[in-house]
Amino acid sequence: MINDTQAAISLSESALHTPTDVTEPLPYVAKQIQATERPTIPYEHPTPAMYLTLFKQRLVRLKMKAATYSDNDVAVAACFTNDALSIKNKCEYLVRYVAQAFDHYAVWDYSHAYYPGRPSQQSARTDAMEGTSRVLPTIAAWVSQHGSQPLEGLNGHPLDFVAMLRNAFLAGTDPQHAGYWGELHDYDQRICESADLALALWLSRDHVWQPMNTAEQTQIITWFKQVNHCQTVDNNWHLFPLTVQFVIKALTGEDTIAQDKYQRIKAFHVGDGWFRDGAKGNYDYYNAWGFHYSLYWLDQIDSSFDSGFIHQTLADFVSQYRYLFTAEGLPFFGRSACYRLAAAAPLIMALDQHSEAITAGEAQRAFATSLEYFIGHGAMQHGAPTQGLFDDDTRLVDNYSGPASSFWSLRALNIALFCGDRSGLWQADPQPLPIEQSNFNVEFKAINAQVIGVFETKEVVVIFKNDYITEQNPLSRRLETQSSRSYWLETILGRAERPKNNLLRKGITCYSSKMSHFF
Repeated sequence: MINDTQAAISLSESALHTPTDVTEPLPYVAKQIQATERPTIPYEHPTPAMYLTLFKQRLVRLKMKAATYSDNDVAVAACFTNDALSIKNKCEYLVRYVAQAFDHYAVWDYSHAYYPGRPSQQSARTDAMEGTSRVLPTIAAWVSQHGSQPLEGLNGHPLDFVAMLRNAFLAGTDPQHAGYWGELHDYDQRICESADLALALWLSRDHVWQPMNTAEQTQIITWFKQVNHCQTVDNNWHLFPLTVQFVIKALTGEDTIAQDKYQRIKAFHVGDGWFRDGAKGNYDYYNAWGFHYSLYWLDQIDSSFDSGFIHQTLADFVSQYRYLFTAEGLPFFGRSACYRLAAAAPLIMALDQHSEAITAGEAQRAFATSLEYFIGHGAMQHGAPTQGLFDDDTRLVDNYSGPASSFWSLRALNIALFCGDRSGLWQADPQPLPIEQSNFNVEFKAINAQVIGVFETKEVVVIFKNDYITEQNPLSRRLETQSSRSYWLETILGRAERPKNNLLRKGITCYSSKMSHFF
């Protein structure tokens, strides 16, 4: 940390000259990761038969989907702007808000849920599966701490979480049921979703798994074991079958853990807790809600499995990452902007692991303000996180994201629900964030970035010191909007037809917590 005067002097001097008595820093050398050839992903190259299937599933969606549920949108925004409520009370309200909407949208015994919103490249049915798979971990995290006692919905009627979970698992894994989740294949989106489903099963094991009979347990495990024979893209996706395999071992004792997948994940680590998302991927917020989130759960499921690496990389990551938080926004860079509410997850995880990199008060402040800022400005609508930063924004919805994909935004909430009491998160007195204390200028060497905080404006800026792409111009760096033709194709066929707007890959190197580059 440096005070205001020191910061002003330091910045002005560095702008004017380079002192001759200072040794030049060593040039940045990126860690070389052995690359593999990217496979052909079927849903990225649809055939006429696939388009026909997509259209048919869109018709099923139109038949099955419930009316848009917006009864509590204003109330949830008001809740998160109410300074008289504790963050624990706000999170309980958010669980009730999400669960009641899920109860409204769910079909086929809670195995699917058709939420309103823009489709993904997958299919309407896969999007509906996400409506269950990405909500159940939140419900299960609540059950893990509160047991089978029903939670009252915002409409005053009780919500039986254990029954929801039990019904979803038995329907989704039954080939004879209308809600069957299907047979998995290589590079299948359902491999990703199986990880969240397995996590929900593990979290609720005492109340859902244990009371089941042998036939029911066998049916569920048989469906999950499909991941053992499926190929995935060579990036963070290796963590999805690993999560399933860890849960299978924890529940049945059968060890099918793919050690090669775990070693490949470790190969993506470039230092200071940062992972590259594949040999040619980005350094972005997937480190927070992808890599470290999944590694945290592997450690919770089996604390004897490489805990030294998992704990140390998280502590190293948080010791830098904590500088990115402000009470009014994040210097957001990378893809999946709609997952923004999950940004504080690593801070809470590190707190739970007794890391010295973060205090309970700072973790609570970062978590609370990130939820309050976004939700207070409309980031929860129709019972789900919006497909954007605040309101829905087509420019920021990746083609792999569907109406319920943004429920990954609840990953910080899931961690807080699971460990908030034992970690001291809920009980802590809020402590100021780094930007609320002084100016700072911090180098993130592993990813070749400089992070500058300006105390007076409470702004944090991240500057990458190398370009992802060399050929670029002012037009190529802008956020593109969806064409009318693409909009109607998307509407009729039910398949995403949106431009790619990952600004890192467009050549943007400077990101402010005021997020003006997204507007």
